[in-house]
Amino acid sequence: MTTAGVTWAHVVPNMTIEADFGTDRSFSLRINVDPRTFLAADPTTLPPVPSSWYREQTPEQIAVTHQKAQEYLSNSLGVLFGGQKIALPECKIQAIDGADNTPLKIETQEVHLLATATGRIPDTADTFQIEFAKDANTSLILLHTQAGKSELRPQVIFPGETSRAFQLKATLPESPSPAPISPPPASSPVFTLVVLCIAVILGLVARQMLNRHRHHHRAHRKPDSGGL
Repeated sequence: MTTAGVTWAHVVPNMTIEADFGTDRSFSLRINVDPRTFLAADPTTLPPVPSSWYREQTPEQIAVTHQKAQEYLSNSLGVLFGGQKIALPECKIQAIDGADNTPLKIETQEVHLLATATGRIPDTADTFQIEFAKDANTSLILLHTQAGKSELRPQVIFPGETSRAFQLKATLPESPSPAPISPPPASSPVFTLVVLCIAVILGLVARQMLNRHRHHHRAHRKPDSGGL
């Protein structure tokens, strides 16, 4: 918009990334993108994009819009794990309400795009960072969540900067498998001797009880009638 030769700039849009890390070494990046960032080299020259701009597109035009958003993100964002840069995964993109980040509604005034990238954390990586390209035409707000807990300090990153390293927790150890049942150890000489001693003692006790029983039985036997 121009008035009397003066150009009035609109509010500078920003990008928001919610980085979530699971205990299973998975990650997801939810990226809130203002379409002005890829519709103009200087997004402040455009007013907020109305929802009608998106609603009135054909499926083919929407596919082109999503591709432009993906290209912009791939060129602007570098994903670093353990200091090693990887390519931004292909994103799933959907239109959302720019005011409350909910799905697009009939009453939505300003449209944004939500791009979601998912992947696996490299096995040896223990840190995460975002590298923001010098020619990125907006600022970036980065938030971290790990194992369901959010970091309280969001980071603000400007073009040409790299976020501070976010420490990734180690994978939760798996439950140890039960130890195999060991076969009983072979009988030792001492064990064999103890068993033999017990057997001998039991034998002697049994013999004494038997002799006592026989003596008792003889003492109570009736005399033979033939001897009267």
